[in-house]
Amino acid sequence: MRILYFAALIATGYWLIALLWRKLLATRQVNVIVESPERTAQINALESALKSDEGETDAEIRDDSQRF
Repeated sequence: MRILYFAALIATGYWLIALLWRKLLATRQVNVIVESPERTAQINALESALKSDEGETDAEIRDDSQRF
């Protein structure tokens, strides 16, 4: 009977560790930023809007975007 108890205890511990490990990996995958042309275009548009609010010229904005 003790063997069954310890086997169940070990199996539960293994299951809990595996569950926590999978949760950790899933959390890390959520934080990955996927680069896409649409996202890049949206970032460039937001940067242009922000820079135009600050009073920079279009030529300066184009120079900044060509650097990257």
